[in-house]
Amino acid sequence: MGCGQRLPNGVINTDANGVSLKPLFSYAKEAGKATGLVTTCKVTHATSAGFAANVEKRGMEDEIAQQYYEREIDVLLGGGLRHFQRTADRQKGASIPDFKSKGYRFVQTKTELLAQASSPRLLGLFSNSHLPYAIDRKNDAALSDVPSLPEMFRAALKSLSQSKDGFVLQVEGGRVDHAGHGNDPAANFA
Repeated sequence: MGCGQRLPNGVINTDANGVSLKPLFSYAKEAGKATGLVTTCKVTHATSAGFAANVEKRGMEDEIAQQYYEREIDVLLGGGLRHFQRTADRQKGASIPDFKSKGYRFVQTKTELLAQASSPRLLGLFSNSHLPYAIDRKNDAALSDVPSLPEMFRAALKSLSQSKDGFVLQVEGGRVDHAGHGNDPAANFA
């Protein structure tokens, strides 16, 4: 879906021979356009990654985060904080300080997101994994500062619309089951 070619299951923009294929966002960047990914899943999850990354296994989410950094995806909003943090188990790969050094504003709450939405580069990670359901955010005060999909969408539009050459934005409102797997068969695009 993100490179215009049929691929084997479980890979991201890599053909059956292991050859990396050019994702859509690479073309957009070459044309001078800003790029953004917004999701209620982990921002390193398969649908988002399909527009900007190349890996041989869709579970290679640390590598996907690294490629977002290298390819300078301008706006990243969703879950998956753990793939952007250095830990005893994760010593390599792009981390939040790396993104900040490239001019990204890092936000972790709805309040911070709304205050920084005019920044041309945003890294908003609101959960270690997928974002909580809307009903949980509504009924659990501890989750009230997690942004909704429409709030992330509006912030991304505010940020990306500053690009004089236009932008490409992929938005996914995936539903996540209790095992943490996305089961929304189609992504929403804007």
